[in-house]
Amino acid sequence: MKMKQFLECEYALSNRIKCATCHVVIFKHELKIGHIFLRKDEGQQFDKKVWYHVHCIKKWPTGEKGQELPLFRLQTLKAEDQLRIKELYKSLQEKPKNKKEIKVLSKQEQYEKYVTVKNLNDPGQIEEDDDCIML
Repeated sequence: MKMKQFLECEYALSNRIKCATCHVVIFKHELKIGHIFLRKDEGQQFDKKVWYHVHCIKKWPTGEKGQELPLFRLQTLKAEDQLRIKELYKSLQEKPKNKKEIKVLSKQEQYEKYVTVKNLNDPGQIEEDDDCIML
Protein backbone atom coordinates (compact mmCIF):
# COMPACT_ATOMS: atom_id res chain seq x y z
CA MET A 1 0.00 0.00 0.00
CA LYS A 2 1.24 3.49 -0.84
CA MET A 3 2.33 5.87 1.84
CA LYS A 4 0.86 9.37 1.89
CA GLN A 5 3.28 12.18 2.63
CA PHE A 6 2.73 15.84 3.40
CA LEU A 7 4.28 18.75 5.27
CA GLU A 8 2.82 20.51 8.27
CA CYS A 9 3.86 23.71 10.04
CA GLU A 10 2.83 24.67 13.55
CA TYR A 11 4.05 25.98 16.86
CA ALA A 12 5.47 23.38 19.23
CA LEU A 13 2.99 22.42 21.96
CA SER A 14 5.74 21.20 24.30
CA ASN A 15 9.51 20.85 24.40
CA ARG A 16 9.58 17.05 23.95
CA ILE A 17 10.44 16.97 20.24
CA LYS A 18 13.92 17.12 18.73
CA CYS A 19 14.86 18.49 15.35
CA ALA A 20 15.81 15.73 12.90
CA THR A 21 18.68 17.81 11.50
CA CYS A 22 20.47 19.25 14.54
CA HIS A 23 19.04 16.92 17.25
CA VAL A 24 18.34 19.89 19.55
CA VAL A 25 15.02 20.26 21.37
CA ILE A 26 12.34 22.35 19.65
CA PHE A 27 11.10 24.55 22.48
CA LYS A 28 7.47 25.22 23.33
CA HIS A 29 5.80 27.85 21.09
CA GLU A 30 8.71 27.68 18.59
CA LEU A 31 7.82 27.38 14.91
CA LYS A 32 8.47 23.92 13.43
CA ILE A 33 7.95 22.16 10.10
CA GLY A 34 7.10 18.48 9.97
CA HIS A 35 7.38 15.82 7.27
CA ILE A 36 4.46 13.45 7.90
CA PHE A 37 4.24 9.88 6.57
CA LEU A 38 0.85 8.09 6.72
CA ARG A 39 0.00 4.52 5.75
CA LYS A 40 -3.07 2.38 6.38
CA ASP A 41 -2.70 -1.39 6.47
CA GLU A 42 -5.75 -3.59 7.04
CA GLY A 43 -7.46 -1.30 9.50
CA GLN A 44 -4.28 -0.16 11.22
CA GLN A 45 -2.86 3.28 10.68
CA PHE A 46 0.85 3.98 10.81
CA ASP A 47 2.23 7.48 10.95
CA LYS A 48 5.70 8.90 11.35
CA LYS A 49 6.42 12.56 11.97
CA VAL A 50 9.83 14.08 11.42
CA TRP A 51 10.13 17.62 12.77
CA TYR A 52 12.61 20.39 11.91
CA HIS A 53 13.50 23.87 13.15
CA VAL A 54 12.73 26.35 10.40
CA HIS A 55 16.36 27.52 10.37
CA CYS A 56 17.63 23.91 10.03
CA ILE A 57 15.93 23.24 6.69
CA LYS A 58 18.60 23.41 3.99
CA LYS A 59 16.63 21.44 1.39
CA TRP A 60 12.85 21.53 1.11
CA PRO A 61 11.44 18.05 1.91
CA THR A 62 10.04 16.17 -1.09
CA GLY A 63 8.23 12.90 -1.70
CA GLU A 64 9.71 9.53 -2.66
CA LYS A 65 10.18 10.46 -6.31
CA GLY A 66 11.08 14.11 -5.76
CA GLN A 67 7.53 15.41 -6.08
CA GLU A 68 6.43 18.48 -4.16
CA LEU A 69 4.40 17.82 -1.03
CA PRO A 70 1.40 19.86 0.14
CA LEU A 71 1.96 22.13 3.16
CA PHE A 72 -0.87 22.12 5.71
CA ARG A 73 -1.78 24.50 8.53
CA LEU A 74 0.08 27.50 7.11
CA GLN A 75 -2.99 29.72 7.67
CA THR A 76 -2.96 28.94 11.41
CA LEU A 77 0.36 30.77 11.85
CA LYS A 78 0.99 34.44 12.56
CA ALA A 79 1.36 36.61 9.45
CA GLU A 80 5.11 37.15 9.93
CA ASP A 81 5.69 33.39 10.33
CA GLN A 82 3.64 32.66 7.20
CA LEU A 83 5.84 35.11 5.31
CA ARG A 84 8.98 33.54 6.83
CA ILE A 85 8.02 30.07 5.59
CA LYS A 86 7.04 31.36 2.14
CA GLU A 87 10.39 33.15 1.83
CA LEU A 88 12.24 30.01 2.98
CA TYR A 89 10.42 27.96 0.33
CA LYS A 90 11.24 30.47 -2.42
CA SER A 91 14.90 30.74 -1.40
CA LEU A 92 15.34 26.95 -1.38
CA GLN A 93 13.68 26.63 -4.81
CA GLU A 94 15.98 29.26 -6.31
CA LYS A 95 19.22 27.68 -5.05
CA PRO A 96 21.32 26.24 -7.87
CA LYS A 97 21.70 22.50 -7.68
CA ASN A 98 25.20 21.37 -6.76
CA LYS A 99 25.64 18.86 -9.52
CA LYS A 100 29.18 17.74 -10.18
CA GLU A 101 30.42 18.08 -13.72
CA ILE A 102 31.88 14.94 -15.20
CA LYS A 103 34.66 15.60 -17.65
CA VAL A 104 35.68 12.87 -20.06
CA LEU A 105 39.44 13.00 -20.55
CA SER A 106 41.12 12.23 -23.85
CA LYS A 107 43.99 9.73 -23.94
CA GLN A 108 46.50 12.58 -24.03
CA GLU A 109 44.90 14.26 -20.98
CA GLN A 110 44.85 10.94 -19.13
CA TYR A 111 48.52 10.43 -19.91
CA GLU A 112 49.38 13.91 -18.67
CA LYS A 113 47.64 13.19 -15.34
CA TYR A 114 49.89 10.20 -14.63
CA VAL A 115 53.53 10.44 -13.56
CA THR A 116 56.16 8.07 -12.31
CA VAL A 117 58.35 8.86 -9.35
CA LYS A 118 61.86 7.51 -10.11
CA ASN A 119 63.50 8.18 -6.76
CA LEU A 120 61.32 8.09 -3.62
CA ASN A 121 64.12 9.65 -1.53
CA ASP A 122 64.06 12.78 -3.69
CA PRO A 123 60.39 13.59 -4.48
CA GLY A 124 61.55 16.51 -6.61
CA GLN A 125 62.55 14.13 -9.42
CA ILE A 126 59.34 13.33 -11.29
CA GLU A 127 59.47 11.95 -14.80
CA GLU A 128 56.77 10.85 -17.24
CA ASP A 129 57.03 7.25 -18.33
CA ASP A 130 55.02 4.54 -20.12
CA ASP A 131 54.54 2.68 -16.82
CA CYS A 132 52.69 5.36 -14.89
CA ILE A 133 51.07 5.56 -11.47
CA MET A 134 48.44 8.01 -10.38
CA LEU A 135 49.35 10.45 -7.60
